[in-house]
Amino acid sequence: MEKMSSCTLISFSPDAHEVGTDPVENRRKVKCTEKTLGMQEAYQAMGAGLNPEKRLLIPYDKDYRWERELEYESERWRVIRVSTGEYNGVLLTIQRKDGNTGTDNGTTEADGGGS
Repeated sequence: MEKMSSCTLISFSPDAHEVGTDPVENRRKVKCTEKTLGMQEAYQAMGAGLNPEKRLLIPYDKDYRWERELEYESERWRVIRVSTGEYNGVLLTIQRKDGNTGTDNGTTEADGGGS
């Protein structure tokens, strides 16, 4: 199944892993196409402890700047694999972020935001 759409790529500055800094989200909306997630790819990822749910093709490779998160269909996702060469553009395999959608404040039980 292919579905033309758009997604919002999210990067952080300063880097979210720097100690003592509050990261600021940088958002960029780009065009994308949802691609079918192959069974072989899903099994390989699950064997590595990942849960791939969708694949998105960003048709212009210059539009992707190694962002680690994105919003798609009003939900927050993390990029678990980046592929180039198979298609024209960049193919992202993504996994839904636990307890973090595009409409909530992003807290989870793990960081003290749950009940």
